[in-house]
Amino acid sequence: MVLVADAEPLVASLRLAHDPMAARGVPAHVTVLYPFRDVVDESSAQEIRLIASGIDSFTATFASIGRFPGEVVFLSPDPAERFKQMTQTFVQAFPDCPPYGGEFPDPQPHLTVASQVDVAISNSLEAVVKAGLPISTQVKRLTLLVEDEEGQWAVGKSWPLRDIAPD
Repeated sequence: MVLVADAEPLVASLRLAHDPMAARGVPAHVTVLYPFRDVVDESSAQEIRLIASGIDSFTATFASIGRFPGEVVFLSPDPAERFKQMTQTFVQAFPDCPPYGGEFPDPQPHLTVASQVDVAISNSLEAVVKAGLPISTQVKRLTLLVEDEEGQWAVGKSWPLRDIAPD
């Protein structure tokens, strides 16, 4: 995943209240590939490092809000295509890890703010979040989160993307 620390000031408290994954330690992020292997051995870690080193770092902006069925409220990254390309690259390298277990083979990149909330809460969150947009962030790393026996998530490993000089 790509961690989006620049979004935390706006969404952290909202996510803690309305996204169960936030309470389990998952920070604001855009998923690149989930689920991934339970164990990332040295060979897989080396493959990820190689892939990451071939992806140029870039700026992502979150300026719009969207919704998925089940009242999921999210921020849309721009350029979304860069995240989609990363997902496709990882799916090609790790075909045993289809996105969302194959349920969403071509997932829409997003940063979840709330999940499984009612329409009134969705509307309220949308108004609050919209006032804090846009958010821009430098996408410079890929991060692997790992789940412990209690269901809490933490950073396991992280790999830098190729650093490119700004225009």
